Amino acid sequence: MAYNALETVKLRNDFYRDNYRKVASALVVAVFAIVVLSCAIVYLVTHRPAPKYFATTESGRIIPLIALDQANYNSNAIRSWAANVATSSYSYNFVNYRKAFSDNQKYFTTDGWNDFLKSLQESGNLDAVKNRKLIVSAVPTGTPVIQDSGVFKGRYYWRVQVPLLVTYQGESGSFHNNILATITIERVSTLDHSDGIGVAAFTGTSQD
Repeated sequence: MAYNALETVKLRNDFYRDNYRKVASALVVAVFAIVVLSCAIVYLVTHRPAPKYFATTESGRIIPLIALDQANYNSNAIRSWAANVATSSYSYNFVNYRKAFSDNQKYFTTDGWNDFLKSLQESGNLDAVKNRKLIVSAVPTGTPVIQDSGVFKGRYYWRVQVPLLVTYQGESGSFHNNILATITIERVSTLDHSDGIGVAAFTGTSQD
């Protein structure tokens, strides 16, 4: 009888010992898992990726936002853009000049557009086109050249020269004028211009 009692006590002790080890092992694993999870949470909180913001065009095309002191186009794209603006700015006639100017305004900054209109009016060219009922057109005569680029007042800019042949066609005939258009293009917010660039200054110098 005493033997059976001792055996029962021994079995009970062995049972508790074995289960204690299992519980202790489980607790160690749980603590380790908690530590790993805590470290992962801390890492995720302290190493959050910087948010990326995008602007979109009216058609829904995504435009990545680039700091205004950085170039958002390569040189070839800027030369092509400048040539398009120069050609379009010298393409209008005595009937549609208001619409043509309205369409071209999107390429300019506010100050750039005001200066362009002022110089056009002061030169007398617009009055001549209206009074003599002229049709004005332009074509590039050479490759646009980037004369200068860099950062000015926190904005990246390019100064581009575009050689043009401007033709004035009227009832009595036509005449031509070789113009060197100098265009200063600067970075602007895509909220104002979907291209992220605008003409800040535009001058045309006769080469004849």
